[in-house]
Amino acid sequence: MILFIFDLLCFLVVIAKKIIFLVFSWMFSWMWCDPTFSALLIVLFGAYLFVNEHPQPTEKRDFVIKELLDTEKNYVDVLEKLRKNFMLPLINQMKPEHHTLVFFNIKDLKDVHAEFLEELFRIRTHPSTRISNIFMRFREKFLIYGMYCANLTKATQILQELCDSDEYFNQTVIKYEKEVNNGRFKLRDVLSVPMQRILKYHLLLDKLIEHTSESHEEYNDLKRARETMIDVAGYINEVARDSEHLEVINNLQETITEWNLAPNQKLSDYGRLVKDASLRIKAHDDQKNKNRYVFIFDKCILICKQLKGNQFAFRDLINIADYHVDEIHNRPVLNKEARSFYQFCLVKNDNQNAYTISLRTAELKQQIIKAIKDCIDNLKPKELKHTSHNFELHTFLQPTPCMFCSKYLKGLISQGYKCSTCGISVHKSCIHKAGKCGHNVVTSNSMTNGFNDPLRDKLWFVGEMDRVSASMKLERRENGTFMVRLRPQCDTNDIYALTLKTDTIKHMKICCITEPQGRDSKKYYLSQSKFFNSIEELVLNYQNYSLNENFNGLAEDTKLLWPFRQLKAVVVNNYDAKDKFQVSLRVDEVVIIIGKEGYKEDFWKIRTTMNEVGFVPSRILNVEGEVRFES
Repeated sequence: MILFIFDLLCFLVVIAKKIIFLVFSWMFSWMWCDPTFSALLIVLFGAYLFVNEHPQPTEKRDFVIKELLDTEKNYVDVLEKLRKNFMLPLINQMKPEHHTLVFFNIKDLKDVHAEFLEELFRIRTHPSTRISNIFMRFREKFLIYGMYCANLTKATQILQELCDSDEYFNQTVIKYEKEVNNGRFKLRDVLSVPMQRILKYHLLLDKLIEHTSESHEEYNDLKRARETMIDVAGYINEVARDSEHLEVINNLQETITEWNLAPNQKLSDYGRLVKDASLRIKAHDDQKNKNRYVFIFDKCILICKQLKGNQFAFRDLINIADYHVDEIHNRPVLNKEARSFYQFCLVKNDNQNAYTISLRTAELKQQIIKAIKDCIDNLKPKELKHTSHNFELHTFLQPTPCMFCSKYLKGLISQGYKCSTCGISVHKSCIHKAGKCGHNVVTSNSMTNGFNDPLRDKLWFVGEMDRVSASMKLERRENGTFMVRLRPQCDTNDIYALTLKTDTIKHMKICCITEPQGRDSKKYYLSQSKFFNSIEELVLNYQNYSLNENFNGLAEDTKLLWPFRQLKAVVVNNYDAKDKFQVSLRVDEVVIIIGKEGYKEDFWKIRTTMNEVGFVPSRILNVEGEVRFES
């Protein structure tokens, strides 16, 4: 009887599934009649409702990978139809400058993502392909979205203006919209899809990490890829924001008359516009208070006389770096018109000049003081006292990574700091890590051919370096110090080398073979006694096990002990070791960071002044900068 009931239930479940399938097939059949519309939906809302020819995944992780592949395929279809059905047909209907503006970088986006999709599809045929590696390789190519998103508002505005002013053009666009997707999505809506797509990748990676076991060999690389895509998204957002800000500054400059600075001098050269206000100002060598309108930029205070019709006449320019604020703590004073003013002084650092600034409210006074003090702190950060670098606030013309955190310096204006001596670039928040300045700083990001390398943030990776230079760098270092470097002018697969200081300097080529599965199915080895899936895995192994198995001439205890780059840190909280791999530390102890992987997430490997080596949580350490060694 029980068996009969069970069989009956199974039969009913099968019937129910078929009914549900038929209902959903009917509901979505109209979508499949319109490929562009279905493609747009799958890009924006995910892939779960759509059926394709590939086997359905059985695990949650596979579902996420399927969504990534399906949405990417449909996104490429959207870009191709945008190019084929709008960009090309409208080329003769628009002025060249309007056409370039509206369809800015569409072809380049399509080419990038066609290549990206091809790489992603390798996952289906070659399971060993690493998604994380694909994202890391396309990191720099995705920066094209910065200017696309910056241009998007202007592109949609121009498109709307053309449609409003030219009915023939408007009807032509409507005709193409109907031909492609029956008018369900407007051209201006489709132009917004790329921005939505690029900002979604880190969310997909988030979901993939959520359904990936911590013991999975790609788990940590996926987290790094997610952080990379968050960084790319942040870069794109800041480029778009600064692009709008630059337009505001350029428009402001057009309203200023009597400009007596160099003809090619631009307001944007002085950084971001931080604050503007109407106030009274009196130079101490002038007895007259003057009504002025000021614009506070990162590097200067622009003083103008306000004219009619939102126009301004240039009067003076104060370099903020030459001044400091002297607050006047007193009650409001009354001027001869019996109106209250709140004052402070702007004093030149050599005390040769000063201005008294008067404002109508205490709130506005504090806002202006804060704006000026913030600008002074940006020009002369307090963190500079911890380093000998000559850092200056700098506008970088090309995408530039921070030397220490490897993340991009974001935006288009005053993105970060550049040392005028050695040329390294950093975020303000990373200045304290810089340590002493040197003319030849060796870092993963300053090395040629090192920026896009997935090893760039490892303490032991030095970028491109030849044997002679590597030997000189390690000559005076203690035994066990090592580096991984790119072999210069290497045209083989074996592009990496391991250099180790023992009683002599040992150079070991890291061999690489590509398995039949494809480019991400690489194995690395020093000798054929042991193979590894990555350089990181190889290094981690020989930090714990002897290199003697590869080279008979090495001592039995020869290991990779100390990375070439090391960081000095101060302990900010007491910590008691929880297992044999950890060490106990006390507040104000000075330690050396020698690794950021090999144990648990957010635990760093350190070396104490007593030569204890172990792991501690990164949160208890305040990194002060790189350790400088004699060379």
